[in-house]
Amino acid sequence: MREICHICSVELEPGLPTVDALLKLPSRLALSLVLSLDGQLVGPDHSSRSISGAEDLHWLRTLRASSDAVLVGAATAAAEGYKPFSVGAEFAPARRKYGLAVAPQLVVLHSSDDLAAVRAGLGPRLLLEAGIRLHTALSQQVDRVWLSHSPTMTGDGGATFDFDLRDFQLVERHVGQEFAVSRFERINRR
Repeated sequence: MREICHICSVELEPGLPTVDALLKLPSRLALSLVLSLDGQLVGPDHSSRSISGAEDLHWLRTLRASSDAVLVGAATAAAEGYKPFSVGAEFAPARRKYGLAVAPQLVVLHSSDDLAAVRAGLGPRLLLEAGIRLHTALSQQVDRVWLSHSPTMTGDGGATFDFDLRDFQLVERHVGQEFAVSRFERINRR
């Protein structure tokens, strides 16, 4: 028997989606965020790593493995130490099955970049890993939000989640051992 979230009336799915399941979803510009219990996007060290656990990092690698490209803000890339991605052997068969390149392309965005022009040269499955400035600036272009719920508290009052989800619908929640993941799909454009 499946459990229903009493707050959102959505079934709680055990475990996290696989790359194969993600690649069956319609292609979209998806935003990926991890959020602490007190609404912070980063920990006291100004990195999302301090509010992420092993399970969340595996989930992030799964999201990346299901993407043609990962778009990252320049500030986030610098703070988090981004380097070109490689995809683990566990994800390679699904990428081959769907005709994707060996690994997703890493695209570092600057505030002056025209996202439409950047997107034109990329595949349809795009993952946005961004800090507060970029995810706020691109909020009207995002079609899907993957929100990882971290069990940690930061208490430092840093960057808080302020993405407007009023134009999105919660369509699924997955519960892992350490994290819960929610998927929101855009239903309206303003």
